[in-house]
Amino acid sequence: MSFDYDIVFIGGGPAGYEGAIAAGKKGLKVAVVEKDKLGGTCLQRGCVPSKALLHTVKFIKQMKAAAKAGIKIDNYTVDIDTIIKQKDRVVSKLTKGIETLFKQYNVEMIPGKGKVTAEDTVMVDGDKKLKAKHIVVSTGSVPARLPFLKVDGTYVVDSDMALNLEDIPGKLLVVGAGAIGLEMGVIYNYLGASVTVVEILDHILPGTDVEVADILEKELKKQKIKIHTATAILNPTIDPTEKTIAFDCKAGEKEWQESFSRVLLSVGRRPFTADIFADSLGIEMDRGGFVKVNDYLQTRFPNIFACGDVIGQPLLAHKASHQAIAIVDFITEGKAIVHHPVPGAVYTFPELASIGVTEEEANEKGIPVKIGRFPYSAGSRSNAIDEKVGLVKVIAAENNTLIGAHIVGYGADEMMPILNFAVTNRMKADDFKEMIFIHPTLSENIFEAVGQISGFSIHI
Repeated sequence: MSFDYDIVFIGGGPAGYEGAIAAGKKGLKVAVVEKDKLGGTCLQRGCVPSKALLHTVKFIKQMKAAAKAGIKIDNYTVDIDTIIKQKDRVVSKLTKGIETLFKQYNVEMIPGKGKVTAEDTVMVDGDKKLKAKHIVVSTGSVPARLPFLKVDGTYVVDSDMALNLEDIPGKLLVVGAGAIGLEMGVIYNYLGASVTVVEILDHILPGTDVEVADILEKELKKQKIKIHTATAILNPTIDPTEKTIAFDCKAGEKEWQESFSRVLLSVGRRPFTADIFADSLGIEMDRGGFVKVNDYLQTRFPNIFACGDVIGQPLLAHKASHQAIAIVDFITEGKAIVHHPVPGAVYTFPELASIGVTEEEANEKGIPVKIGRFPYSAGSRSNAIDEKVGLVKVIAAENNTLIGAHIVGYGADEMMPILNFAVTNRMKADDFKEMIFIHPTLSENIFEAVGQISGFSIHI
């Protein structure tokens, strides 16, 4: 049997395009089927544009803090059109970069919606047939919905719409205190909106280590973002005359009604798996619509793989790309797919980053642990740059093997890789003693936190 391609990726997000480039570098004949633009949600409507906007509003935060350092900046203005153009320039540049890499490594981009109709066949828009030795489904996810709150683009928007910043609402309600909701809340807060965040669960960033999440929550409240946890919203009522949407709010015994100019619905994401497989293939999915795969990321057919958001949590771009590249290595070299702990970050002010076991998970599973902590307030560099809010928290097993790490504070995302390496490779806290950290740096906070476990910390 002849094949058109060695691998066809359905979906051109981080998994699809990075996996395709990795395959192209190995000399495979590769195609990516994408119904929109390359880069997927992450580049076009998520990770990248949101970080570009956060970088912009960080200037506002810094200007407000500058007076404390002896520099007064008065009467600044915010130009929404220029902010949007800058965000779009970043997205456009990176999109063109992917297109250039596709040409360089002979990856074919096929526009349209792909569907797996046979073990070796992908149909594009129902009329173009592609024959492939291997198929990788990496179609990503879309914003989740609530049955009682319809996204209409006017009163209620999702995260994709919120990134367009057509105007700044007077009062914004963010429903859901996950990473996306908090990041968008920060953006709109610094652009002048009065932001309220509601979360049905007891803490912001559900699943995150509670101690570091609580530190972040207190700091966001200091930035005048209102946060209500363990709170439900009910009975949305639109007032077209006042151009507002009101809710009945309930937190325990407390009940109140409040109106908002706009609502950002940020209650998670659901996999984009509708009509991706022909029913006759019998590809299994769980109740949430996520594709079931084995440890090698294969479906019931050994040559049909799935990776990224479509196979479940965590729904993170770097997990998706890592899995796609691992699939290519498995196909070409037979390398086992290793499922490492996946780090994550939240780009609020300050940032929060995390990997591995939380203190709560350890307690629930009855795992005896040692915990090392070092507050930013005790760090030399933290004080020098006036970023004193934060904590480095590391969790180790009884034998000092690091099994979890959680940072809230300035630069948390960029500090995490060394702890990512340590947790992934099951290093012991003792291994850090002979490592020399540059002084003064924020990374010294890591040395001190780990040192508290093994007894070599100095400044605490």
